[in-house]
Amino acid sequence: MEQNNLNNSIVKIYSSVTIQNGLKIHTTNSYYGKACYSNVAVAMNFEELSEYLSDHRICYGQVCLLAKIELEAKIFNLALIQWYDFKSKKTLFYYKYPRLQLTEIYNIIDIETIKDNVHIIPRFDKDNNYLVNKYIF
Repeated sequence: MEQNNLNNSIVKIYSSVTIQNGLKIHTTNSYYGKACYSNVAVAMNFEELSEYLSDHRICYGQVCLLAKIELEAKIFNLALIQWYDFKSKKTLFYYKYPRLQLTEIYNIIDIETIKDNVHIIPRFDKDNNYLVNKYIF
């Protein structure tokens, strides 16, 4: 990219945004005095589905950063996501709930691919073991 293009760009970092369905996504260290990083359901591309295990074309992640990048006439609304993956390839679900672990994999995605907030429940007796409560929202 040419230097002129970089000089004309604008990057904005947000602590929260409202997604298409009206729900708020948060990424802040001080939301009412506590850290709040939203867990979200992300709709996967049809082309990428063969590369990942998914819950009916949905993958789960924790939002780490929200940004808007303006380059010339283009605007990109992006989110940095830390992904959850299925804890076991053998037992994907535990009582119909996806059984997940937080990975060290991060990607930048388009905010429009975020479909919903999700409630991730830690299994306190297990290390890096979570369940998705899909019925709370």
